[in-house]
Amino acid sequence: MIEFINCSKQYPNGTKALNNVNLKIEQGEMVAIIGLSGAGKSTLIRCINQMIPITSGECLVDGTDVSKLKGKGLRRFRRNIGMVFQSFNLVTRTTVLKNVLAARVADL
Repeated sequence: MIEFINCSKQYPNGTKALNNVNLKIEQGEMVAIIGLSGAGKSTLIRCINQMIPITSGECLVDGTDVSKLKGKGLRRFRRNIGMVFQSFNLVTRTTVLKNVLAARVADL
């Protein structure tokens, strides 16, 4: 389960990307997040794996508050999350398998 409880994200320049978001996604549930450009969709998703840390609130994944994870604990958590980015930074002159394995080198 993924749960956002009163989550907010405010950037240093004062821009609010998320404002007290409350959302619960149950295991196995399929959800589409839609909205205008700049509405905070990508920010919301990136908060799940702490690519963008929330300013306040809680982001729980299976009961774990990911905003409290650091270092090795955060890396261990991220191993279980798959994300497909709009602009994924793959090395074009190699295979998909080698791209994926290159990302795992830090874990060896």
